[in-house]
Amino acid sequence: MARKASIYALYRGDCFIDVGTLPELAQRNKLAIGTLLFKASPTYAQRTKYEGTVRVYKIEQS
Repeated sequence: MARKASIYALYRGDCFIDVGTLPELAQRNKLAIGTLLFKASPTYAQRTKYEGTVRVYKIEQS
């Protein structure tokens, strides 16, 4: 059974940057998949301020 790909949205503060799967976002934005996963974590949200930071939000699992 194939693994379902999740869709993520990438934001800098309130500004939308991109949407796609983690490999797509990593390639288009020149970031590692591990970095994107960390930026989607609650730990990253606690350690950083909202304004001016890049955040990743899981929006859909297809």
